[in-house]
Amino acid sequence: MKLSALYIFALAAVVSGSSCNKQLDDLRPHNVTYEDQQFSSPQGFTKALWGAYASIAGGAVASSFNYNDITLFLSEAHGNNIRALDAGVNKNTNVFNYLNSAEKDLSYTYEYWRGSYTATLLLNKILANVKAEETNADILQVKGEALFLRAYVYFNLVRIYGKPYYQDAANSPGVMLITTDNNGIGFAPPRASVKAVYDQVIADLQTALPLLKAAKGNSYATRYAAFALLSRVYLYMGGTFAQPDNAANAKAKEYADSVILRGGYTLLQNTAYTAYYSTDAPGNKEDIFAINTQYANGLISNLYAMPSQINYSGGLYRPSPDLLSLLQPNDLRNKFYVKNVTPGNPNDSVASVKYMLGYVSLYSPSPHRYLRLAEVYLNRAEAAVKAGDNGAALIDLNVIRSRAGIGDTSNITGEALFREILKQRRIELAFEGHSSYDYFRNGLPMIRNYTSGSSGVMTVQANDPKVVLRLPSDEISGNGNLSQNEQ
Repeated sequence: MKLSALYIFALAAVVSGSSCNKQLDDLRPHNVTYEDQQFSSPQGFTKALWGAYASIAGGAVASSFNYNDITLFLSEAHGNNIRALDAGVNKNTNVFNYLNSAEKDLSYTYEYWRGSYTATLLLNKILANVKAEETNADILQVKGEALFLRAYVYFNLVRIYGKPYYQDAANSPGVMLITTDNNGIGFAPPRASVKAVYDQVIADLQTALPLLKAAKGNSYATRYAAFALLSRVYLYMGGTFAQPDNAANAKAKEYADSVILRGGYTLLQNTAYTAYYSTDAPGNKEDIFAINTQYANGLISNLYAMPSQINYSGGLYRPSPDLLSLLQPNDLRNKFYVKNVTPGNPNDSVASVKYMLGYVSLYSPSPHRYLRLAEVYLNRAEAAVKAGDNGAALIDLNVIRSRAGIGDTSNITGEALFREILKQRRIELAFEGHSSYDYFRNGLPMIRNYTSGSSGVMTVQANDPKVVLRLPSDEISGNGNLSQNEQ
């Protein structure tokens, strides 16, 4: 992969360049912003950061099914929350059926890999231009947000392309770890270990924490978003129930405490909760970090529900019968599924409402609710039960159960309690990109007990090479230092 080709700053109206003298400055085109100009003021840093947010909201991939859409679908397609009505041969069925092709015409791996590094290189450019002795509060805020976004990109990359952390993270290949800019033609880094990528994610978030001082809405990286992501990262490092990593789980709890006890977030209740996904994210007190797609409407809604305008097709990935069977009749989360018939599929009439905000034809401005308070409670519950603190785990579990209207549970401990926590994670966070990761990072098989499109029932073990995507074959060809994932 020739990384120099990715230095395209159209996302932030930044074009890399440098001046040699005044005469050359005079010859510069007036419709181009050069790097030294872009980063000559706090306002320039802020505009570049807007470009970074635009990239993860969709712009890092130049197609209608954009970067944010691919992130969400890849994170859900290996799980058992969705049933495919789609029996075709396409990029959606490729990942859903665990074929994981390395070819760009057959899968999303090419777009996602390159989109991730496009976003990362933009963030690296911003970070490289912050002086070591910088004292301007606005620029330091930009630095903190850029570090958070880089951690976001790398965490998603490593869980998509790297094996679960408990599987020998120090010796298991992760992804290319690039933290500098201007690496030059021919720069061809190998894959860093899964552990090294996790270490970088943690380092970026911890470095960001003292810099994130501005009070911003949940569409932006904030101090408590960093705490919430750290809680999730350490939970992913926390091992299985049978062989937990006590230090990692203690950290997951510590950072969850920071959010729950001091973040000022609250769980939505009753009708506010059932209307959760019919509202936007800014100002919502449950959302901690929700990627704002108002200016980059996505197509993810079109995969999950039939558009109201019947001249379009859609809704070929529906809630699985297995997921729906977990919902009790009085569970308020039943409200997150509605009758919605895709032509030709009258028997699969239930669809998720989680991305139907403003959904009229194909696109929706629904936010990607990446971090929210309900998950943080469940993080803390899982970390506690793995540490043997059944009482604390039960309290946090019941916060989620009671809010859903199904009441408290009691008299369960140990593995039974652990399984109930995972069950509530699955129901609560369905369609938000968690389920398969939750199985595999805990050493559990992902079981589909239903037929689906072109696939039958299946069981995928956590140590099966198919749980991770294959790297794009074009990248392997262009970078002799990259190794391919097994299949």
